[in-house]
Amino acid sequence: MNLFKKLPDNFFSLLASKNKNVYGMALLVLYDALSMYRDKIRRSDYVSLLKNRLSEEMSDFVEEDENPFEDKASLIVRRLIETGWIYIDYDPAFMTEFILLPSYSVNMLKVINEFASSSQSNYVSYVHTTYADLKIEDDSQDESMYKVLENAYHNTQLLAVEVIKLDHSLRVYKHQLGSLYNPNDVLRQHFDISREDVIDPIYHPLKTHDSITLYQGPISAILKKWLEVDSVREKLIEQCLKENRDVKNRSQATSLIVKMITEIQDTYFKLANEINKIDVVQSEYVKASSDKVIFLNNQDRSVKGKLEKIIAVLARNINGPEETRKDFNIVKSFVSSIKLYTQGYYDSDSLRFPYSRSEKIISEPLSLSDDDYEFNEDAFLSSLEENKKFSDDNIMAFMASQFKGNDSVEVKDMEINSMDDFLYLILGTVKFDYASSFYTLEREDKLDVNIQLNSKVNAPNYTYRKKEK
Repeated sequence: MNLFKKLPDNFFSLLASKNKNVYGMALLVLYDALSMYRDKIRRSDYVSLLKNRLSEEMSDFVEEDENPFEDKASLIVRRLIETGWIYIDYDPAFMTEFILLPSYSVNMLKVINEFASSSQSNYVSYVHTTYADLKIEDDSQDESMYKVLENAYHNTQLLAVEVIKLDHSLRVYKHQLGSLYNPNDVLRQHFDISREDVIDPIYHPLKTHDSITLYQGPISAILKKWLEVDSVREKLIEQCLKENRDVKNRSQATSLIVKMITEIQDTYFKLANEINKIDVVQSEYVKASSDKVIFLNNQDRSVKGKLEKIIAVLARNINGPEETRKDFNIVKSFVSSIKLYTQGYYDSDSLRFPYSRSEKIISEPLSLSDDDYEFNEDAFLSSLEENKKFSDDNIMAFMASQFKGNDSVEVKDMEINSMDDFLYLILGTVKFDYASSFYTLEREDKLDVNIQLNSKVNAPNYTYRKKEK
């Protein structure tokens, strides 16, 4: 896709203006605000950050042709809005203006920040990579434990930025629907721009193979072990003292390790909740897009559409049956003010008799009678019982029956005799990290277990192990 189809026309004008140094610093402050305030960046908070951090740079700001009574920080914010770097969303519940960043703006801020900090980063499968590295290192516990912990911490920070970008982008796309007046533009934004921008590269992985919800529990369990087991913690401290030159003593090394582990655990907990909120935003955006397309298809608000409607009404009044003609004086005034002529031509069908034309009669719709409706109490109760079948208690009871008194059980040893059993197995796998669960889950990547139902079904070779009391 062409780069400039995504970006506003004057998007780079700030970085080419006479105040480009000030605007560049303002964009770095905006990136910091994104990390600090996440999805709740108040406009007033960002203005305060600009005043505090750019007090010296503001003295070099060259006056532009703007309102002389407007302070420079507010002027910068207004210029960011005009050039498409940010959007302003008003929340009536808090009576506050919040800043929203489109995905291209977040990407550009990341690039600018990476140039400023001389670092580079690319999106990878952050969640699965973090879990795989921690799992391998937890098994071996060699001299790379601290390095793996550092990488996990770094990947977690990058993952948080990707989730923030996804949240902001979806809300920006929903916000932009109000300025789209062509159904093709709405469809292009929904199926081309948003899908290419954030849905396929971020949202889809986070809901499938790179699921935060799926890997949060195992990652947290490994890090908890590293923090609580004395021998493992001591090994991390020793490696930190050797590899991190900024750490001067054991106290600093211990504090740094505790900080990284707790921040990774807290970040994954927060991101798991944010993903649930993003699901709601995504659902609302899809519904708003479909509603907008239906509205625009049913109501053509262009000049062409209005002219077509006027001409159709005039044609019905001039040529229609006598009973459908209304306001005929208006038609006469219209004809007297605009010269209209009937156009015709001869073709091969001109020798045939003309068809009799008729119009659809517009009348009140027939009322629907609900006398035949009867409430089926048996069907209603049956539906309730079906829902109760897969309650948490029944799921845990099914899983308990599969252990048969053992401390662990593998999928290949389970008795799966019906589709209900297979559904219990799926739900039991999903709920292994719930508070009501009495077991943990160990994963294998290969699908090497065959469960014979009505057809051949492949299931992962999971191992379920009872939790220690």
